[in-house]
Amino acid sequence: MNRFKHARLSTKLFMALIFAAVMIFIAITLVTFSIVRDLTMNSQKEKATLLLDTVNPAVSLSLFLGVNDLGDKLSTITQRDDVIALKISDLKGHIILNYAQHERSQSYQSINITENLMEPSTLKPIGSITLTYSGEEFTKAMSRFYTLYGWISVTVFAILGLMILWINRLLLPITLIAYKVRNFKPGEQITFDIPYAQREFTQIIHAFEMMQERVIQYSDDIESINKNLELKITEQTHKATHHLYYDTLTSLPNRIKLQEDLQVESISTVAILNIDDFKEINDFFGIDAGDWLLTQIAHWLREMKLKPYRIGGDEFAFRLKEGRTHAEFRHDIEILLSLLNEKPFMIADETVHVRATIGIALDSDKPLIHADVALNKARSSKLPYSVYDPSEGIEQQYQANIAMSAQIRQALVEHRIVCQYQPIVSCQTGKIEKFETLVRIQNEDGSLIAPYDFLPIAQKTKLYHHITQEVVYQACHLFAARYEQFSINLSSSDMLDPRTVITIENILRQTNTANRVIFEILESEGIENFDEVASFITRMKALGVKFAIDDFGTGYSNFENILKLSVDILKIDGTLIKSINENRRHRIVVEAIVDFAHRIGIDTVAEFVSSEEILQNVTDLGITYAQGFHTGKPQFLHQQLM
Repeated sequence: MNRFKHARLSTKLFMALIFAAVMIFIAITLVTFSIVRDLTMNSQKEKATLLLDTVNPAVSLSLFLGVNDLGDKLSTITQRDDVIALKISDLKGHIILNYAQHERSQSYQSINITENLMEPSTLKPIGSITLTYSGEEFTKAMSRFYTLYGWISVTVFAILGLMILWINRLLLPITLIAYKVRNFKPGEQITFDIPYAQREFTQIIHAFEMMQERVIQYSDDIESINKNLELKITEQTHKATHHLYYDTLTSLPNRIKLQEDLQVESISTVAILNIDDFKEINDFFGIDAGDWLLTQIAHWLREMKLKPYRIGGDEFAFRLKEGRTHAEFRHDIEILLSLLNEKPFMIADETVHVRATIGIALDSDKPLIHADVALNKARSSKLPYSVYDPSEGIEQQYQANIAMSAQIRQALVEHRIVCQYQPIVSCQTGKIEKFETLVRIQNEDGSLIAPYDFLPIAQKTKLYHHITQEVVYQACHLFAARYEQFSINLSSSDMLDPRTVITIENILRQTNTANRVIFEILESEGIENFDEVASFITRMKALGVKFAIDDFGTGYSNFENILKLSVDILKIDGTLIKSINENRRHRIVVEAIVDFAHRIGIDTVAEFVSSEEILQNVTDLGITYAQGFHTGKPQFLHQQLM
């Protein structure tokens, strides 16, 4: 079927013509054969019937009269060669006459005709006569018919074959045209040498010649377009390359260009210069003025013959000459910083002096990375410049931070963020009335990682909110089946994150623990965002939540803000409590805090109570609660019926 589908048109025409002719011929043959056969057979039957009709009256009369000798009356029939047999019987089935020819030269189909013998007077049946008539004439007639149709078939198929040859000849131009078209190539001129062609083929050839002219024209147009595209692509490639390797603002090569240059030229000494307080310049003068300042600094670095790169918003990098001592490098950097400090830059008719910090990598296999590490060290140490020193292990610390960040993510996924709870006891009764929730990471071997090892990294990698939500979930579901109050530490970023706030609110409603939970806020964090923290406290207090200021007494304690925030508990910083026995100044500060708390009617908690002596002192001072290793270490808790 697939071969016929993909066959040539001439083949399809041949096959269709042959199929139609054969089907028509078969139909005509079957109809003709049926008609001829029926006509011939009916003719023979009529002859046999006429023979019986000639003898039926005489035989009927003889049978009625009881005459059984019927030979003379039937001789006209029995002597005929085409009569094979004749049988006469009465109504009871007794055979009166049974004539049959004994010798037949050939065996032909026979025809049996039976008629009833009737009584002459009453026309009642008195017997039957059966004539077996030879079908020789029928057989010969059909044989002549077959011979005739054989010759007709040969003639028809001979004509059909001639028609096929003629059609093949008629379609020959299509084959020639197809061959020419199949080998057509743009730019070549095809000529059709057709020995003869009908009008239709001439039209096809003319149409193709017109198409060929258009293809040539289109090819020329496409070639022209391609040339223009190549020029534009080359131009755009150059622009893209420039955008890829050069900064659009200062036209300096960028970080990618520096990285490639470092690989190609095997440079091992690089310095990164960062503009100090550039954000303040942007905020004060505006972004456009800040951009203008960056272009001036880039121009100045070019004037200093440093071949600078702009690798960040306010960061530039430049390569240092090889073969100099470390002392010479340091001297050159100090002179550069001094010149930059003295250089006046103009912003909107205002003179601005710029200070910078530089990180340097000398003889390094990763100069760009190590210079960045040195820059971070210089900025954190508030130094004008720093040289990377591999013995300080700063890069290893970065790698450890990355590993810890991955460990935090894995712990969140595998539900290995766990909580321990440190008792908070009443100084008056010594009974446990509260617990502080302390987060840990549980390693696969069961060991615990303390919060100060991973929380600072979590805050910088945006994982802190996920940890807070997990801690709130675990603590609230645990204490939903207990009676004690419990506290949870929140950072200012937690209180400013809408998703975390909604999650906390939903958990409090689901566990019905809002009236027993205490949120601890670090004084140094909370006060910096006073308005936002106050809004969060108001929202949570509406649910019944209490608030505590953690580590109170360190830094710059603002008693006015404490009053505005309407907190319920002050947790006195452990650095004051642990030395309260020996340090008189610390004791005075604690006394002032306790007196302030008593006057405004809020509770106090002493942290870092590590001995019985300290516990006795804080009790004597009137502190409400005590917390520390002496009163109870952090521990895992289990649910219990309230």
